Amino acid sequence: MADQRYAVSIGFGENVNQYSEAYQTQPGYAVQWKGVLQKAHRVGLVRCLCPGKGTRRLAVRHRSDSDSFHLSRYPHTGAEHALDCLYYSPDPDKSGLGGYSKGVVEETKDGDLKVKLTLSLRKKDPADVQPMEGTSPTPSGGKPTKPAMTLGGLLHLLWSEAGLNQWMPGMAGKRSLGLIHSRLQQAADRMLASRMRIGDALVIASSSADGQQANANSQKVASAIRNNRRLIVIAPLAAYSEEREQTMSRYITITGYHGVPRLFTDKDTWQRIARSYAAELRGWREGRRVVAIVQTDQPTAPGKAQALNVALMVVSEEWIPVESGYEAKIEALLREQGRRFIKPMRFDAGQEQVFPDFWLMDVGAGRELPMEVYGRQDPKYLARKQAKCAYYTQHYGPTGWWSWDASADPRGMNIPAFPPIRHP
Repeated sequence: MADQRYAVSIGFGENVNQYSEAYQTQPGYAVQWKGVLQKAHRVGLVRCLCPGKGTRRLAVRHRSDSDSFHLSRYPHTGAEHALDCLYYSPDPDKSGLGGYSKGVVEETKDGDLKVKLTLSLRKKDPADVQPMEGTSPTPSGGKPTKPAMTLGGLLHLLWSEAGLNQWMPGMAGKRSLGLIHSRLQQAADRMLASRMRIGDALVIASSSADGQQANANSQKVASAIRNNRRLIVIAPLAAYSEEREQTMSRYITITGYHGVPRLFTDKDTWQRIARSYAAELRGWREGRRVVAIVQTDQPTAPGKAQALNVALMVVSEEWIPVESGYEAKIEALLREQGRRFIKPMRFDAGQEQVFPDFWLMDVGAGRELPMEVYGRQDPKYLARKQAKCAYYTQHYGPTGWWSWDASADPRGMNIPAFPPIRHP
């Protein structure tokens, strides 16, 4: 997750002052910095001074529960910031996020994300309130777009907003289950669906039975029982065994289950999961880590909930999403070589949308470099490969992108060298 905090400027008309990273973060300036932000709230013009492009405006937010102030980026401006800036976020069109209709994901002036989901968290509504499939034409007659976000799309949104699809040198070994829980909760706390805050209904795997995270899970389960609400659960599947797979038609076995209700399924639900997520289950059987997101019915007791919808996602040992064993090989090699990269999430995008398997973020010139892993040889896939090659060559030049034909080199003996690191 990008975490470089740059100096900012705050102006009132022609009177403009700059405030360093140290002034914003060091305890000795905390009282003065709060006063600066309080004065600028709603009236000051705040700009990030990172070496990005565009205006890079920031907004001053006030948290009434703690009487604190903080900065956040303006809606739809994340791509204006430098790649390592705290306020950077990729252009939606550089991932599957660009495949939704207008209004499905909206940044608000308060720094929240409003999300239109295919599912409902209220017991009185149907579990699926929007069609899972289908597209809407764009007003300009461009590519079709999805009218709402599925459960799997929500997992991708939470993962990307939590920065868990990003990697930088120095992160190795720091991504504990507790950190994953914390990052996902922070992301969910700023998401709204049908006027409900997703963080209030999100139960996440935790590493300790007695810790704050497990207690928070238990409180959310109790609240769902009292208020006739469904839950969203995110947790890794327990390591594969034949016995565990056989019991999946009755209940889902997870790790980090502290404060999480037992997730019951039925034969029809499991068969639907097995059809939709065959590749993910194959990865699970091969020993890969698989994260599940589960929409449950209202819990019937503190320790029990019926799964209504389930989506799965394979992640690496450092929790970076990967879509194949070939991708996993490149992801591991990128980390081994100390590279900075982003795994663009697919969300609910169709095959017509072009974005790479990885974005390499340390090649200089303030740009991302697309990386593609080609893993098949069937005619339909080869036609798609040809179209993507033409797209990357047109937009990035013949040497401005990287690829590996894994189908011709399945053991990875001839993986092309990665483009060299270049500092800004």
